[in-house]
Amino acid sequence: MAMRDDYLLRFIALLRQALAEIFKFREGGRYEAALHAAFAAQERLFSRTTAELSKLSLDELLRLLRLDESTTAAREKVLGYASLLKETGLTYEAMGREPLATGCFQLALQVMLSVAAEDGACSEELREKMSELLSKIPPKELHEPVKEMLRTLT
Repeated sequence: MAMRDDYLLRFIALLRQALAEIFKFREGGRYEAALHAAFAAQERLFSRTTAELSKLSLDELLRLLRLDESTTAAREKVLGYASLLKETGLTYEAMGREPLATGCFQLALQVMLSVAAEDGACSEELREKMSELLSKIPPKELHEPVKEMLRTLT
């Protein structure tokens, strides 16, 4: 059990470091470096190249994150992925690349909704994070599966 806890703590520390690096690059106007850091973090998270990941559906990505993980570790990895998507979206937004930013925000929202559905409830913290993402997505661009998940949640 201690070994599993160490793994989870290391994972969280690495994710925080990656998110801080992305934030630092973005705030410094180094958008390409921020994107590179985001893609590198995603590759580490999934143990696959960006090219390999681009061929997978969201369900397949989430399955990979949860594979052979405890419920707690799987949840942390999935929420970490959502955070990574949000930071990537913020980088695209700063670059003026709204369609890519919106896509990242929507995917992050869908990932968080999957966690809420799996938990069978939604914490106030998760609800706030989802609300923030939802405010960044034009309502007419919300995909039907996301709308359905939102209806189920409320």
